[in-house]
Amino acid sequence: MTDVRAYALYFPQFHRIAENDAWWGEGFTDWVNVRRAQPLFPAHYQPRVPLGGRYYDQSERETLAWQIDLARTHGLSGFCHYHYWFEGKQLLNTPTDMVLADRSLDFPFALAWANETWSRRWDGQNHLILIEQTHRRDHAMWLRHFEYLFRFWSDPRAITIDRRPVFMIYRPHHIPDLAELLDFWRERAIERGLPGVYFVAIKQYEFPRPEQIAHFDAIMQFAPFEAMFSPTYRGPKGLEQERWLQPLRRLPDAWQHRLRRWKDQLWPTRTEYDYESLWAHLVERPTREAGKPSMPGAFIDWDNTARYGRRARLFLGASPERFRHWFGELARRVAAKPAPESYIWINAWNEWSEGTYLEPDERYGLAHLEAVRDVLAEVRSSTERKADPVQHEVGLPVGKDAERHHGSRHHQSHPRQEARLR
Repeated sequence: MTDVRAYALYFPQFHRIAENDAWWGEGFTDWVNVRRAQPLFPAHYQPRVPLGGRYYDQSERETLAWQIDLARTHGLSGFCHYHYWFEGKQLLNTPTDMVLADRSLDFPFALAWANETWSRRWDGQNHLILIEQTHRRDHAMWLRHFEYLFRFWSDPRAITIDRRPVFMIYRPHHIPDLAELLDFWRERAIERGLPGVYFVAIKQYEFPRPEQIAHFDAIMQFAPFEAMFSPTYRGPKGLEQERWLQPLRRLPDAWQHRLRRWKDQLWPTRTEYDYESLWAHLVERPTREAGKPSMPGAFIDWDNTARYGRRARLFLGASPERFRHWFGELARRVAAKPAPESYIWINAWNEWSEGTYLEPDERYGLAHLEAVRDVLAEVRSSTERKADPVQHEVGLPVGKDAERHHGSRHHQSHPRQEARLR
């Protein structure tokens, strides 16, 4: 059995930027969406309110330190920050850059390139492009992007697998010259003294271009959608899950935005899913695909009413108790897998407007974080017992007590080293 680790996706849109001021109004952050959400039916849990009304600002160091301390003390091994790069133009990078610049914010990190075009989809105007993602074949731009990323990849806090820094890509099939781009970055990284880069393809649905998997080191199952869109899922489905529609995902962003607009005009109603059915399918997802590790995903809830109003997609039956149960099922299952198939990527640390967050809120407090902490502690304790059955049979101490009893035999590494993937 291997050590199960949990990482959380980290969303950086809770601070002001000039572009959002221009597009959505002065002072906009995602808290604006969260605050104005309205329930769609009796007992619908909206709006979501952070514990103590803590509508924080991610451009403040105090916020970042608080988040890191909360995550570390509840057993998380690191954050994966969303990274927004548009041909040299960056958005929402302030919190991530602040973490990089401040070594005292000592918590492992990785980046996930959210390589999508932005539109006004939230208010139904999918055809109005805010900033376009073009993915031009331009070695000078690739090098410029590499120079930025290398600062994170070479940092001692970088999450690594096989000693290589982890880098995820949200929409691999959007990149026409994907193989050439990844090879270019690998070569530059090796030239700079790294053993390479561990590239991970984020999977939300069946890959429109499955041949691209060969260019990655692993896959990350983006929950709940990887399970929801899998061909074998038999739970309640929405229109977008129909198999005959899946080839449309190969279309350029502009066409997909138009199709979503027409769909929202024709069917302007919410889509409901069953939490139990989805999780039951999720825990059975394979941890290998096309010969590559397929790292499992987990989710707390999903309810994007704050962004889409009556067009929301949401789950029924979510609660901290059910999350604890299913997260435990997943963790116990993957504990028997080799690394990195035993690394769970949780969606998310703070996706408040999509209703999936580990951070404490007014209704449930710290319940979801405590569930993660307790499950990981239970699974690790079970792993220790199975790894050293003689010690347990004769009643010798385990865990911290065993460390004191045996001295260096159970020596613990520095927290930074412990959190890095080897």
